[in-house]
Amino acid sequence: MEERSFYIYLKNRMGRPSKKEILEGDIVPVLFKLAWPMMVASLLQTMYNLVDTIWLGRLPSPENTLSVGALSLSWPFIFLLLSIELGLGISAIAMISQHTGAKEYEEANHDTGQLFFLFIVLSIILGAIGYLVSENFISFLTQEGDIVPYATAYLQIIFLGFPILLIFAAFSFSLRAWGDTLTPTMVMTIAVLINILLDPILIFGMGPFPHMGIRGAAIATVLSRSVAALFAVYLLYTRRVGIHLKLSYLKPDLVKIKKFFAVGIPATLARMEESFGFVVLTGLLAMLPYQEQVLAAYGIGGRIINITFIVLMGLMMSVSTMVGQSLGADKKSRAEETTHKAMVLMVIFMSAISVILVIFRYPIVRFFIPDEPHVIEIGARFLLILAIGAPFFAIYEAVSGALNGSGHTGQQFGLSLTRLWGLRIPMILIFAFVLSLNSTGAWMAIAFSNVGAGIVSYWLYKQGWWKEKIIDKESVFVSKLKKFFNIDNEDRDDLKDE
Repeated sequence: MEERSFYIYLKNRMGRPSKKEILEGDIVPVLFKLAWPMMVASLLQTMYNLVDTIWLGRLPSPENTLSVGALSLSWPFIFLLLSIELGLGISAIAMISQHTGAKEYEEANHDTGQLFFLFIVLSIILGAIGYLVSENFISFLTQEGDIVPYATAYLQIIFLGFPILLIFAAFSFSLRAWGDTLTPTMVMTIAVLINILLDPILIFGMGPFPHMGIRGAAIATVLSRSVAALFAVYLLYTRRVGIHLKLSYLKPDLVKIKKFFAVGIPATLARMEESFGFVVLTGLLAMLPYQEQVLAAYGIGGRIINITFIVLMGLMMSVSTMVGQSLGADKKSRAEETTHKAMVLMVIFMSAISVILVIFRYPIVRFFIPDEPHVIEIGARFLLILAIGAPFFAIYEAVSGALNGSGHTGQQFGLSLTRLWGLRIPMILIFAFVLSLNSTGAWMAIAFSNVGAGIVSYWLYKQGWWKEKIIDKESVFVSKLKKFFNIDNEDRDDLKDE
């Protein structure tokens, strides 16, 4: 009992907002109360990749370039398979947050149980598929044979640990929707510290451990996430967090599962096309001159950009929680005001970040791979050009957060489709290949696609179609999916009464 009391005291002291604050408090302070733990969580998530990149970049040449490039090739494939489950996580955010806003707490607990069930089953299936096809997939992306075994080794280890990775993801989605963003961050901190400790030991070989290179980075990630997953399950089953999980909640509930898929399919499709788009983008970069250097620069630049997006992503996820709970409590005007204020904050922040990236681009890239001048030059140009679209990307993220929280995932799918397939991929083909601008053309395409997506997102926000909650009323897209999955009104009434 004392342990539980101390835990609650710690969360309250560190600023976790109450349900009343989320629904009635001053919007900007509440946004930051929800956002700062997720900013820290995003930083910690980025630390996984950064630590791997920093240590792998310090391996002897050419192992360093091949290993860093292999990470760039590997992650799009991982995200492609993860997208199938993470789309369901977005569905969970909408459903759990809106049930929480409506004070239907038992419904929120049941939704969490079904999310865990779906994640566990799908992660086993997808992990097995990923393990078996990793080498063929990487070989398809690149004709550079030297990099294939590095990427394959990394992927196969990650896919073996896929169920573990997704257990913690389910935990994070559920608590974010509930309004507790601090607890997942505390658990993630433990995992990152373990990863930081293990990385140099396993990559370079220390004590009884041999030199494992990129395999060591993958093993460190899986082991550290295993600790996080075990601790997450402990918290859920011992009632130390707002969401409570019982074994009975994991029993498959067909009605709820159908509802998850009906709401989650557009989000899943959005993440699948986005992940596949990045696979295609990476494949296109691999076709450019100086392939290894371009991939290494893209990998380093992407990780630097991920750091700058930490505040942005934290605010976006706060918008999802606040919009979902506001709509669940029938407060449409608060949902709209939350989105607008978050959008302004995010644009200001990303404008400031753009200036910093432009000024310090060379020393930033040089920090990650100090002995490769060609990679440094390409990476610095990437940061310079990408800064053009950063404020517009802030608009895209703010609106995406509102759509995810409201459960109108079909519209978010359309936005994602426009940004990647309507703008980015065609622009890369034109700028990089038709106009022969090579990597500079690819960087221009990425920046301009963010500009276009930001403009379309703002137009969509102004239409107001997204301010309808899904726990009582579905969008046209979801209604059609309901018919396809044969969910009738009687099923919905049964779901409410559970």
